[in-house]
Amino acid sequence: MTTLFLLPLIAGALAGLALGTLFFRGLAATARLYVLGGVRRAMPLYLMRLTGATAGFTIAAVWGGAAPLLAMLAGFQLARSLVVRRERRTQDGTP
Repeated sequence: MTTLFLLPLIAGALAGLALGTLFFRGLAATARLYVLGGVRRAMPLYLMRLTGATAGFTIAAVWGGAAPLLAMLAGFQLARSLVVRRERRTQDGTP
């Protein structure tokens, strides 16, 4: 019984981690493009990030319900922390 309850939570957290990693790495790339003056090149990336995140969370809410959706949000936020940490290390020049 517990395995059947935990499986959607683990799947939601992993999906959120994957989606969050793509989202926040795309955000970093979009920010770099904006700084370099490539607004026209950054706009499709922005729209893809927005559409992907919206679709991912909508699918989790419709098919999974509240518990997998919250697990996905937790994975998404964990990915944010990991990507921000990685980007800071890249800017500082440390491996």
